[in-house]
Amino acid sequence: MSAKSRVIFNADDFGISLGVNAAIEKAYHEGILNAASLMVNQKYAAQAVEIAKKMPDLDLGLHVNLTNEYAALTHDQIPLLTDENGRFKNGFVKLLWLSILHPKKLRSEVRAEIEAQIQKALLMGAQLTHIDSHRHVHMIPVIFDEMLNLKEKYQISRIRTINESAVLTLCTNKNKSYFKDGGLVKYALLKFFYYLNGYVSKTYFYTMLYTCKLSKEHFQKVLIPKGFDNVEIMIHPSVTSIDQNHKEDIFDLNVLSSWREKELETLLDKKVSENFVFGAKYPFLFELYFKIENFWFKCIPEKLRFLLVGGFNTVFAYMVYALLVFFMPYWLALPVQYFITINVSVATMRYYVFRSHGNMLKEFAKAWSVYIGLLILNMVGLWALIDLLKINKFLAQALYLCFSTILTYILHKYFSFNKK
Repeated sequence: MSAKSRVIFNADDFGISLGVNAAIEKAYHEGILNAASLMVNQKYAAQAVEIAKKMPDLDLGLHVNLTNEYAALTHDQIPLLTDENGRFKNGFVKLLWLSILHPKKLRSEVRAEIEAQIQKALLMGAQLTHIDSHRHVHMIPVIFDEMLNLKEKYQISRIRTINESAVLTLCTNKNKSYFKDGGLVKYALLKFFYYLNGYVSKTYFYTMLYTCKLSKEHFQKVLIPKGFDNVEIMIHPSVTSIDQNHKEDIFDLNVLSSWREKELETLLDKKVSENFVFGAKYPFLFELYFKIENFWFKCIPEKLRFLLVGGFNTVFAYMVYALLVFFMPYWLALPVQYFITINVSVATMRYYVFRSHGNMLKEFAKAWSVYIGLLILNMVGLWALIDLLKINKFLAQALYLCFSTILTYILHKYFSFNKK
């Protein structure tokens, strides 16, 4: 990627209105805009593609829409997503809820609709370089999985992921508006989904805390941590005076917000692109932790990491068991102890031993299945050691843990956190 495109100023909602299209064209020719995301199921999408053809250096992506206006497919094809008229009927929260209640059906319909939107964009003449979504719905794990599969299928180079570090953002940006407008809650939710999805990108994302409310002051100094080749700025410019005269086209009043004009002004200031610091350092305590972590992974082999982390988890689990067994019979203390300590064990094994960045939900599910099997084995083993062999209940659990440690390593390495 060229030096110019290391900082990607990406305008969302391309095609949603005449004012947005005009702003994107202006920001490209007169400012620093170098990317845009197209909403193919909007009234002015065709116009947007024609405008994009006159901007040869513009990276054009797909802004997948699953929440507003009409779908690319019919209601019969995607009844979970649309009403009888073919209009989308779910917001972010409803889609999240559907992903829990009807994951298979939602997955199937989402894949079909997103692929239809990709194909529609290609037929319109768009050359897609990236993919993201309206309202960030693609960060919902079920939807993210399908979008990632389609990204690979259609050889789209970049998918947006919310990996912004709030610590670095707040180091230089003292604006606290995110407390009032819900930006912090939105950031926390999407960052949680980022960890669940387990997708690692070389493109850093900035602006989640101040989404749709970006002015020049938010770019006085943008810190990009080590390990990232690029940074994407999500921005929403518009010429609202144009849209005021075409309100019949507007389904989202945010398009008429005065902040849209301010974001256009930001894109027209070429000095904004000079305020990005790549390879930035974290505050002292964070840097110290990262140095220790770097030593941990670089100098300590995996099997030794497992013994150290496993030793910690074993001692922790044994202490919980020993505490519980004073208050309840061992056959009840054991499952309670497992329930308390299993998530700590999975999280520490996943990251500090195997350093996995896979889908967190899938890996936790596999690891839980391992521990449930080990729990059953543990129950049988304790019964044999305590009731049959008459071994002290504390010693019995200690003996079992020596055996289970080796078995746990094998199962986690080749099943729970298998990178293949």
